[in-house]
Amino acid sequence: MRRILPVVVALYAFAPMFGGGLVTHTNQGAAWARTLTREASLGVDAVYYNPAGLARMKGGLHLSFSNQTIFQTRVITSEYPLMQEVPRDYDAKLVTPFFPSIYASYKLDKWAFSAGFNIIGGGGSADFESGIPSFESRIASIGASLAPIDDAMIEAIGFDPGFRNVTGYYIGEMSFRVSSNYLGFQLGATYAITEMISVALGARYVAARNRYEGRTDLITIDAPPVYGGTQFPGNYLRTVAMTPGLPAEVVQGLHGNADALDRLSTDGHLNCVQKGAGITPIIGLNIHLSDQLNIAFKYEFRTRIELTNETEVDDLGMFPDGAKTRADLPGQLTAGVAFQPIDKLTASVGFNYFQDRSAYYGDSDENGIPVNNESIIDNNSYTLSASLEYQFLDLLGISAGYAFGNLGVNDHYQSDLNYANKNSSVGAGVFLDVGETLTIHAGVVFVIYNDYTRSHASPFTYTEVYQKDATLFAIGLDFHL
Repeated sequence: MRRILPVVVALYAFAPMFGGGLVTHTNQGAAWARTLTREASLGVDAVYYNPAGLARMKGGLHLSFSNQTIFQTRVITSEYPLMQEVPRDYDAKLVTPFFPSIYASYKLDKWAFSAGFNIIGGGGSADFESGIPSFESRIASIGASLAPIDDAMIEAIGFDPGFRNVTGYYIGEMSFRVSSNYLGFQLGATYAITEMISVALGARYVAARNRYEGRTDLITIDAPPVYGGTQFPGNYLRTVAMTPGLPAEVVQGLHGNADALDRLSTDGHLNCVQKGAGITPIIGLNIHLSDQLNIAFKYEFRTRIELTNETEVDDLGMFPDGAKTRADLPGQLTAGVAFQPIDKLTASVGFNYFQDRSAYYGDSDENGIPVNNESIIDNNSYTLSASLEYQFLDLLGISAGYAFGNLGVNDHYQSDLNYANKNSSVGAGVFLDVGETLTIHAGVVFVIYNDYTRSHASPFTYTEVYQKDATLFAIGLDFHL
């Protein structure tokens, strides 16, 4: 199981991906939810989206508090031929009731100082109550692993133990649960060089914590009745070993194989926590050509994160205690344009480019040696977005936006533990200005993902289909003091 890896499971597979890259969330506020395009923002959420744009705000203190509630469903359909039910669906529900974004900025003459908190990765939990395909295929393969012993024993001593006659298996309980939080704490400073040009410099401290819990219990196989019928796999070989007249070396071999089956089919429990941290340097540039046209750029450097396992129990052999895994966040370039073609109407476009191929996401080769992403990602991911916003009577506004995400992964990246699908998002919402001190935002986002079909060639030819859907609701308050 080459790809049972810590960061893959939590940060990527079960993170709520909305308008972001493979591992980086860009859904960072209620204003984003109602537009999907904030890269050229001049509001207080510019602390995250356009820190150089904070120089355009009025003097004083500006605060923003937002929360998103996220619902996501994931379905994996496997056609692994040895499973008792083919095709077999595995599904998980992900609910994230709290996904906060908090920003503060203080404008003083040409300077603006800012701070922010958000969940830059992870931010939820997923519960596969019926496990995942790679768990069950390990058990379903027990019968196939025994079958070659039939031919060897027939040739050696003319005795057929009938291992090929194992007709099925039973798993009393199989489950897998993951929770993940990558918390970002950001500080920055902005300076207006001229009325038109402002720049920003900042950094984000990222604290990562993942938790994994899994189990497979009471694994039995359906053996021929003459050998005891339904029983634990290792006991089947021990029963065969009791056949009168078997040579001592054959009996010894059967007992050795029985011990190996015990290790494969024993009740397996997993309980592990991973922790790590990293720093993200951030720079920004804002060009305010006129009150009708604003252009913004931001670059976030790669965040190097190394996670360390703190494992209580790992019967499944997935997370050795003390092992370290790289789990970088990639470098990210964003660009945005906001244009007012007529009074009260704002049209915006945004672009996000993620340098996935130069980062390390915790993958390893067949020998367990960490590799960079170039072998599993063909092209860096990006998102494109556009939105319209219209304000009525300087009080109530409506907005809507569309975003497309292209994730350049290949089959070597995709698995039941880690898959990424191209997606399209539609968002809409309203905002309400209550005097000059309070703005209320509310929005909803629907994400449509393309199904991804992966073909497997070993040990059998079969396919797995990876599906998901997601909905997000957001509400936020901006204060101008």
